[in-house]
Amino acid sequence: MKRLIIFAFLALIPFMGMAQQNTQTKESPILTPKVVVGDLVFVVQVLKTVEIKGAEVDAYLQVQQTFDKLIQDLNAQQKKVNDTVDIKIPLNIAQATVTFMDRATLQGQNATIYKRFVDALVASTKTK
Repeated sequence: MKRLIIFAFLALIPFMGMAQQNTQTKESPILTPKVVVGDLVFVVQVLKTVEIKGAEVDAYLQVQQTFDKLIQDLNAQQKKVNDTVDIKIPLNIAQATVTFMDRATLQGQNATIYKRFVDALVASTKTK
């Protein structure tokens, strides 16, 4: 009988983890960093050059869709490249973005843009 209970418990562990993960995904906090519109365009261009693994396809597509929507919204508002705007981005998308951006190969001239964007994301986590 003990073995049956232990076996049943061990069989349920993966499902408990999945349920917890789904709960965390739905309740991801929203960050509101102040970013330069041109930096968002830069991020979109850099993300297109990053190599991803097969297991990362879903996360990459979520990041890509989020930034495409941000760019579309800013275009609809007729924002200029040098304008500073407040954006709303879920924490999990921001984390995935930084992870993908860390893999990018950048030219030295883009270091300032990269740092400014990442610093804005980090600063927005501290204001919560």
